[in-house]
Amino acid sequence: MKQWRSLIITAVTGLSITIAAALILEQYDHKRIAERMRADAQSLEGNVRGSLIRLLYAGEIAGELLKMSDSGPAQQLPQLRRAVNSFYQSVQHITVLDEQLNFVDQELLNGAEQIIVDSYQGTAEQVMKLQQSTDTATLMPAHNLSLNAHDLALFLPIINVDQRYYVAMVIDVPELLKSTIHHHIIEGYQVEVKQNNDLIYAFSGEQQFKNSWNTDFTIRVANQQWQFMVWPTPLKFSEMHVINSYIVPLLGMFITGFFMLLVFRMKLQQQRYERLKTNNAELMQQLQKRDEVEQQLAYLSEHDALTEVPNRNALLRYLHERLPELAIKQGQLVAIQLNVDHFKEINNALGHKIGDELLRRLAHRIQRCPVKFDFIARIGGDEFLVVKEGVTTDQQATEIADQLVRIVKPEFYINSHEVYASASMGIAFANDADFDADNLLRHTDAALNQAKKSDYHGINIYNRSHQSELSKRQFLLEQLHKAVEAHRVEVHYQPIFDLRSKDVTGLEALMRWRQDDGELALPEEFLSLIEDTGLIVPLTDNLLKKVLNDYGQWLADDHAQLTIHINLSGKQLALPEFPDLLQTNLRRYNVPPENLYIEIHEDLYCSHACQKDGVLAKLRAIGVKLTVDGTGLNFTSMKAMQICPPYLLKISQVLLSDIPHNRVQALIADTMIKFAHERSIHICAVGVETQQQIDFLLQRDCLSAQGYFLARPVPAEQVQSMLEHPDQTNNDTPYQE
Repeated sequence: MKQWRSLIITAVTGLSITIAAALILEQYDHKRIAERMRADAQSLEGNVRGSLIRLLYAGEIAGELLKMSDSGPAQQLPQLRRAVNSFYQSVQHITVLDEQLNFVDQELLNGAEQIIVDSYQGTAEQVMKLQQSTDTATLMPAHNLSLNAHDLALFLPIINVDQRYYVAMVIDVPELLKSTIHHHIIEGYQVEVKQNNDLIYAFSGEQQFKNSWNTDFTIRVANQQWQFMVWPTPLKFSEMHVINSYIVPLLGMFITGFFMLLVFRMKLQQQRYERLKTNNAELMQQLQKRDEVEQQLAYLSEHDALTEVPNRNALLRYLHERLPELAIKQGQLVAIQLNVDHFKEINNALGHKIGDELLRRLAHRIQRCPVKFDFIARIGGDEFLVVKEGVTTDQQATEIADQLVRIVKPEFYINSHEVYASASMGIAFANDADFDADNLLRHTDAALNQAKKSDYHGINIYNRSHQSELSKRQFLLEQLHKAVEAHRVEVHYQPIFDLRSKDVTGLEALMRWRQDDGELALPEEFLSLIEDTGLIVPLTDNLLKKVLNDYGQWLADDHAQLTIHINLSGKQLALPEFPDLLQTNLRRYNVPPENLYIEIHEDLYCSHACQKDGVLAKLRAIGVKLTVDGTGLNFTSMKAMQICPPYLLKISQVLLSDIPHNRVQALIADTMIKFAHERSIHICAVGVETQQQIDFLLQRDCLSAQGYFLARPVPAEQVQSMLEHPDQTNNDTPYQE
């Protein structure tokens, strides 16, 4: 029913539109026809007026010629008749009248009948007008000069020295209209001319559209009005249509069909619209979520996720904007870099959650400090930096640092723990850094390094003496850059022994920097510098290539029982390309992944073990074995071993150094060995220096060890000799077969 109703509505709508369109188009068509008829009538009007003007102009020329002639009018009439007869067929005769408008002579034209009159019988007004004219041709009604009451006479006043007379050219109006209209009327038009409602000329044959389609105009001649009526013939009228009569029903059918199709598809379109509306709403929600995410990312890009204070990026942006302004105004600014003393020990003892909460609360305390800082930022793990403008003296800066010490000093109550913390601070002024952001941060860092030498609560203000340390650091970086490029960062290998069989079971790769003087520098002296630069990437790549290449050669020489150990720093492990770099080099040098041990420090291990898709999971997926260098067991490390158990646990040199004399360290080492045995984790001791330490390890069934007492690190060339002659391995150590 709804469909039929829709179709009926559509049909009625189509019919209504068709009728309306027909009416509109018909009106438009009629309007265009009327406009065209008016334009054609105006053209005819212009031509009739032109004929009259030309006739007047010819009369004036004739008058001028007669004026210049010495002969009388009777002698000039034949010549004037010939001239007029050739060009103006409507002139019946030329009559000469004297000054009193009495008849003098007459010359007939175009076969006209002669008319004998005594004088011109015009009205008094017309006679007076003629007598007043001196040199202008005047068009007047012919009156008694013509048999036709509607004819005209063109009077030419001729004034010579001795006489004055008039030449009257009598014009046959019907003939004038005939010659003009026949010559200029557009084909298909008919015309009637009336004067005082008397028909004076007609050019017509069809009267069909005379009353319904006509246009008229009036021409005033000699105080008389000619009314022209113009209308088309039926054929002409049909040609004047601008719109075909068939277009209206066709257009109506098209519109009706269009609307029927529109109704048919309306429901489908409505359904699509509803779907689009739903999709659009979902899209708007997604866009809104994306905007929220983008805003959050923009916020996170300049804010620390843990403490919610600005981060290093925001600090640098602030300094880059503010320092040039201060330089122009000759202002001053102090930056204080704050570092929590021994924060790593707090993390190890209480866990990373406690450490993170400590940083959050410390940031909150700094924000509530009585000193209203211009900027507060967390720039590193346990480091904050505050900025205060208008501070110009060391005393003012020290007082601010003391305020910070006082807000850090009170204990923190975190998860039923009383945590005591202290902070060391490095202070630097903007003018000493030449108002450069990078220089300012380097100065605060250098001052902080000096302050941390006090162990707790250190405060140090940057001075020029620190510049020498910075220069030395820069020099070392330049030398390291050259050393990495020239492959002067060498790899030495320290053997790992089975304490019972005294066989070499593995080799730990250790970096050594061969300096220009030939001395070897240990990693502790240069690795931290490299980690702060982009050199860490090529250095790690060179290390992997060198170690795996050497190890591949030893495997080829039938030392399949040998394992290889590589010690990595946190920066090396954090390289995004490290897993791919490692896997590529394992394939290149044909080294089985299970023979490679990746060794990391306990703190680094704890921070990465809980990451499900972190770097440790990627390394285990490659097939390499994980080694943890530990100083003891705590809640964090034990939990990490449950989540991501290592293959090998090493007792660090720090813990082993005072064994067996230090009972606490001995107890910790004993606990680690027992824990490893219970968890089926291999155990190894590092830094063995005495026979007593070997005995201690053997008694507790720790059978793997390394250290200077056993063998010192040697270059790759000596490793080959050591493997081929095991009896000469320890000639320079007390450890003998």
